[in-house]
Amino acid sequence: MICNNCNQENSSDVIVCSNCEQRLSDVQAHTPPPLTAVNIAKDTQNMQNSASSSVESADTLLAAFVGEKYDSYYRDKWFKNHVPTLIADNKSFNIQSFNLAGLLLGASWLCYRKMYLIAFFVVLGINAVDLVLMHLLGMETYNNLGQTSFFIAWAVLTGILGNYFYFNHSVKNIEKVMSNTADPAMVEQELAAKGGTSWVGAIVGSILVVLLSIGISYLFAPDWYWIV
Repeated sequence: MICNNCNQENSSDVIVCSNCEQRLSDVQAHTPPPLTAVNIAKDTQNMQNSASSSVESADTLLAAFVGEKYDSYYRDKWFKNHVPTLIADNKSFNIQSFNLAGLLLGASWLCYRKMYLIAFFVVLGINAVDLVLMHLLGMETYNNLGQTSFFIAWAVLTGILGNYFYFNHSVKNIEKVMSNTADPAMVEQELAAKGGTSWVGAIVGSILVVLLSIGISYLFAPDWYWIV
C-alpha cells in the first residue's frame, strides 16, 4: 500500500505509514482506473446512459403532468431542436413558440391549464395598465384608441408567452411533488392530479376574471368610463 502523503510503500496490513507516520486510512485516496480504451469506452457509455435516462425522466414527468397533449403538442412546442429537460431557461427549450389557445382564450386558457395564479396576475396587469391609460389619455383619446385594440394586444402577448408560462408552471409543480414524494408511482399520480386540465377551473376562472375586471373598473375607473 502506497502512502499518498509521502509516496512511501508500506505492507498491506499496516495502519500507519512507516515513513511519515500518517494514518493510511486518512490519506489513502482511491486510485482512478488507467485510461485504457476499454475504460474510456465504459465512461462514455455511462455518460450516454445517464443522459438518456435524464431525457426519459423529463419526458415521463412532463407527460404525467401535462397529460395526453404532451406528446401530440407540447413536446414539440417546447423541445423542437432540443432534448427534453426540466431546466427552465431559453437555451433549453423554445421560449419563442406560440400558443393559439392562449391567443384566443387568454385567461380562460390559463385557468383551463390550472395556472390560476398566473391568470390572476395577468388580469390584474391588464386592468392596471387599462386604468393608467384611462386617466392619462382622457375620454376622447382613450375611446378613439379603442379598448378592443388594447385587449387584442394583451391576447397576442398571452399567445406569445403561453407556452413559456406553462413550461415554468409544469417544472415548478414537478419539483414540488418530487421533493415531497419518493415513490415513483405516487409521483406520477400526484402529477396527474395537479396537472392536466380543468373545465370547471376554466368556467369558474372566466367568471371570476369578469367579476374582478368589473370590480376594479368600478372602484378606480374615471366617472366618464361608465357614460354610455
